[in-house]
Amino acid sequence: MKVYVSRYHMILMILTLIFCVMFKGCTTAPSGAFEHNTISYYVDGKFYDELPEEYIFKTWGYRIEDAIGTEHTYRSKVDIPHGRKETKWCTIHRQSEVIKAHFSPTEDGYYYWVSRHPKSL
Repeated sequence: MKVYVSRYHMILMILTLIFCVMFKGCTTAPSGAFEHNTISYYVDGKFYDELPEEYIFKTWGYRIEDAIGTEHTYRSKVDIPHGRKETKWCTIHRQSEVIKAHFSPTEDGYYYWVSRHPKSL
């Protein structure tokens, strides 16, 4: 029994194979790469799952978290009274930022609103 394969069928098979190879990667991860969720930090001869707080303080300075949840670090301590503003240099974002403090008696004391300084835009 002889099987006849037309040129049309051969071209269709080749295009299907090329399509599968081009658009189907080696992994199904969203980034297209093999992802390993085993991040550990090597600091002073030891491995840590999270960066130690004293290393963060020594490298970047005092750390605060704004009301949105973004972390900011400053070389000097943030000590602002309620409703006041202060401009400081953020060592993470490497720009001047305006910090406004609000006191919340129901939460953990002060929370901060941080925005870019108008002159650094």
